[in-house]
Amino acid sequence: MGVEGAKRRIALVTGASSGLGAEFARQIAARGYDLVLTARREARLAALGAELASRHDIAYEVLAADLSTDPGIAAVAARLQRGDVHLLVNAAGFGIEKAFAGVEIAGQNAMLSVHMVAPMRLTHAALPPMLARRNGGVINVASLAAFVSLPNSANYSATKAYVMRFSRAVHAEVRRKGVTVQALCPGFTVTEFHDHQERVQFKRRGPGFLWAPAAAVVGDSLRAFDRRQALCVPGAINRAIYWVCKLGVADALVPLVAVGE
Repeated sequence: MGVEGAKRRIALVTGASSGLGAEFARQIAARGYDLVLTARREARLAALGAELASRHDIAYEVLAADLSTDPGIAAVAARLQRGDVHLLVNAAGFGIEKAFAGVEIAGQNAMLSVHMVAPMRLTHAALPPMLARRNGGVINVASLAAFVSLPNSANYSATKAYVMRFSRAVHAEVRRKGVTVQALCPGFTVTEFHDHQERVQFKRRGPGFLWAPAAAVVGDSLRAFDRRQALCVPGAINRAIYWVCKLGVADALVPLVAVGE
């Protein structure tokens, strides 16, 4: 990753107004990429872009789009189809923590769109130019929740499982053609994701040692991407949890400790 000759590479980051998306934008800009920043909150994107342009002497574009809607996805896909994006980071996402029977279905539909339809369609738009150049890649933000069935977050864990499986399968298709597709599966990460705001209803819980800084998660992801790894589970604690999940222990224990609503 970095600058290719006199021509800068371009990265498009979704969910760039906060959280892991904003941190990806910061670290990618530090590597010399120009940026296309997309999320719903245009003012935040503009402020972040101006900050990073000043700090790293990069160019940036702001593309406000709601990835829970077809027009929003289509607008970002059209930008990718211009063919000049070398790295796509699908970091947009949110959580709703409530028993499925009592949850509003509109929010669940929005989650399926943001977590599954958008990464699928944007990856599909981004890959052909990358394959033609035999260079580039996609990072899709999944979660450790991809490896366990979570009561009160049924569609969150289900959609993240899709992202993980989809990314690894597509990576197997393109890895010999110079392109990398990574599924990033972080655990608890300190971001605005767990703060109270629209559509974000996950509570912060658990001991502090389980919580990783966003900068560490993104740094691990980018280093794994440099090594062309299809799956990145950042942090030793998360990797231990991952192996517990792989053994099937987590799915057996979760129903015993889950509290319904």
